[in-house]
Amino acid sequence: MGKNYKLIAISSMVISIIGIFCCFYTFYGVWKGIEEFKSIPDVLQFLYLFTTLNLNFTNKFEHLEIWNFVFYVLLFIGGLQFIKTKGKETRLVGFVFSVIFLQSIILLFQSLCYKIFITKWGGLTSLQIFYSTFGLATLGLALYISVRVLKIIKSQKEIDILQTEEKITITDTPKWQRFFHWIVDLTVMSLLAIPLIITLGYSMMNSEFLARNESLAMFLESRWALYFLVLVFIFIYYPVSEILFGSSPAKFLTESRVVNSKVESPDSSIIFLRTLCRNIPFDALSFFTKRGWHDSLSETYVVKEKRTGFKTNKLLWILPVLAIYLTTMYFGKTYYKDYKASVEYKETMSNEFTKLKSEIKNPNTNQFYVVDARNYYGDDILNFGFKIEKIEGDNITIRRITGRYFSGADFSYAKNLYEQQKDTAQTFIIKKQELANISPETIEEFYNTSKTMDFFKSGIQYKIEEVYNFDAPFLEGEIRKEDNDYTNKKVLIFLSNNGGSATITNITNKNNDIKWNVNFPLKINKITSPILVQLENYDFTDENISKIEVLDSLNKKHTYIIKTNGLTNEITEIK
Repeated sequence: MGKNYKLIAISSMVISIIGIFCCFYTFYGVWKGIEEFKSIPDVLQFLYLFTTLNLNFTNKFEHLEIWNFVFYVLLFIGGLQFIKTKGKETRLVGFVFSVIFLQSIILLFQSLCYKIFITKWGGLTSLQIFYSTFGLATLGLALYISVRVLKIIKSQKEIDILQTEEKITITDTPKWQRFFHWIVDLTVMSLLAIPLIITLGYSMMNSEFLARNESLAMFLESRWALYFLVLVFIFIYYPVSEILFGSSPAKFLTESRVVNSKVESPDSSIIFLRTLCRNIPFDALSFFTKRGWHDSLSETYVVKEKRTGFKTNKLLWILPVLAIYLTTMYFGKTYYKDYKASVEYKETMSNEFTKLKSEIKNPNTNQFYVVDARNYYGDDILNFGFKIEKIEGDNITIRRITGRYFSGADFSYAKNLYEQQKDTAQTFIIKKQELANISPETIEEFYNTSKTMDFFKSGIQYKIEEVYNFDAPFLEGEIRKEDNDYTNKKVLIFLSNNGGSATITNITNKNNDIKWNVNFPLKINKITSPILVQLENYDFTDENISKIEVLDSLNKKHTYIIKTNGLTNEITEIK
């Protein structure tokens, strides 16, 4: 093939390798849990412009690139086969390039619509304008290359004709392959159309153009718009492919083409009639009879080309591999996420168990116990907890604090209730041994919270939910960003202390390179205004974990773990 051979070989390998690399980067982001690519390095953003596929069945973030990866791998394998057979094996290359060809047309249409009706050019930076313009250029290049490749492939193909002294026989495509065509083409059409419909739907509904055209907006919101788009898409998919190349993407896989009764390429009007007949109900099953309806009504035939590579049935090895891959990618992240959450939950519960057991075994006058009624559902129960006021021998004097128990009732809520009621609250006496007996001894007992006690002589059993030490520090944080530029990895964190006076002695990172712009030691008392700390090199695409070491007013060491994800954070004390 000469230059043509080099064009197909080089373009197949370059497009597939770039696509596979970008898919892997996206997989990394998806599995790490990021929700949008606001912090992709400029080099990778430029590389993404050369990816030519946008295939998907959903708009879910965790399913990004699943199908794109399939087609890039098929193109890579097809390119290797093409090179190995010196240009004879072209089925996978032709199949994927036919999809790239259709995708390029769709993306060009989508991009032009977006730039005409949505984009506000006056608000774009020069870099954004460059990416937008260069993106159109790469789409045009992909369209040009795919047309060239497909034309070259088809020019090398001949119809499979068996000629004898008596007659000439043309090999028809077998019925099982016709059914295979329908399955594959329907899948490809869906993968091409669904992202387009979703993207245009989101973009157009928020555009000023539709805001000025109420009737058009109402139409696009109706189901008729969907039917119309599907019909239009069918009349693009089949006619464009079959008029230009004689084959839809699926037919490239089986080395088949559409011809008329003279074994020539049909006119465009015949192809459109053939496409129109495809919309007859149950037409897809009609070719299990002698001839399919869209064949017979348009007087066209689907015939085999001479095989130049391995047998078509050898392509079936793709199916089990594809099934395993899709199952893993569609469900693997969910299982991985559940497993990771389970491990983190068990670790958290283990830390809470250790902390609770230690507090109950070592009562002191700084402790506040949060309790919840066990096996009692009356609305009149307002016992929130109790504060230890005095310890004399085996007797512990507690002060009952009333208030609604609810999930999320934290240190600040407990302390505020105590400050309001400490002078008027009723006191009770409990025994040290009684308190020690309800301490969970195993993690199972902590999960079940089966050990209870009647602290307030009310006949109601209570379980201990939490123990707060009012003189210990209680740290809280709030992360803020002053701009919307997520490539700028600087944020502010407001640290506050709702407990006893404390000094932060050190902060170390466990899984990142965040720079904490603060001088240690850092006093952090209970004050009205929190302490402001600037963080640099902050990763918005991952969970950041750091350890905070604190000394309280008695020089007792406390260790906290701060987990941040985007602009959210959680600070927990570990024992």
